[in-house]
Amino acid sequence: MARLNVKLIVGIVMIVFFLLIAVFGSVLSPYKIDELAEVKYIQTEEGKKLSAPPFPPTKEHLFGTDQWGYDILTLLLHGAKFTIFTVIIVALLRVIIGGSLGIYVALHQKALYFPMKSTKLKINIFSGFPVFIILYFILIRINIEPVLSPLTLSVIVGSLMVILGVVSVYDNLYTKTKEMQKNLYISASQVLGGNKLHIAKQHILPSLKSQILIIFMNEIIQVLHLIGQLGIFNLFVGGTFIRMDPPVFISITKEWAGLIGQFRSTIYYYQWILFFPLLSYLLLLFSFYLVSQGIIQQEKVKQRKSPIL
Repeated sequence: MARLNVKLIVGIVMIVFFLLIAVFGSVLSPYKIDELAEVKYIQTEEGKKLSAPPFPPTKEHLFGTDQWGYDILTLLLHGAKFTIFTVIIVALLRVIIGGSLGIYVALHQKALYFPMKSTKLKINIFSGFPVFIILYFILIRINIEPVLSPLTLSVIVGSLMVILGVVSVYDNLYTKTKEMQKNLYISASQVLGGNKLHIAKQHILPSLKSQILIIFMNEIIQVLHLIGQLGIFNLFVGGTFIRMDPPVFISITKEWAGLIGQFRSTIYYYQWILFFPLLSYLLLLFSFYLVSQGIIQQEKVKQRKSPIL
């Protein structure tokens, strides 16, 4: 009897849950995004006492409120779409563009006018440069107190992440395709008249399907790490504005990495304010990691069943 792939099943269930939150979060939020918890008097043994934000988790505010009175659960539900859709779309475009180029170049290597070694050298040098540094110096000029809309800024950040991350995917799938071309069944297909498109559709893509899924999951994880690093330096996806007295950097879109960066100073006083955004971010990261590991486990099982192939 085949064993259940628990990692894959749990990971997929978690990802579906997060996708539902991203789609319906704004509708399901218990409060409006700009609604503040009211300052009120509560009855104690010593008499009435003034109660003001931040409020800890209660029935009224399941995740508590921040120091200004905004409901944290509401902030997370509204910011989910910016976090989840950004990382998925960026990773998907990286895989589509980088993967297509990698497979195309590998299959048409002889038709190109540059040697493989020099091309690989250029790619490795470029991919070794920290993407975060490039993003930082570009976004520091446009992301804080922005003139552009949150959607436009999100598109700019996403486009930069795609451009700067596509090379690693290209390099990976280029190498895998070149290795696959050594297989006899591909040589046989070429001898029988199969063109490059036929070989790519009938042999390369089916054989690399699991590898491409693993690369996709890993790219999502890398993008999550990247927006987390940007959040530490107050560069939030969708824009950052500054609230004065004292100066605090605020995420305009309420994306999760931005909320972590925004609330990181509360860890010493009101831990729940940082805890729930951080937990949400880590669970999202963990869900994609589980799917990646589940696919790897599935591939190992397939290889054990058909070691010759």
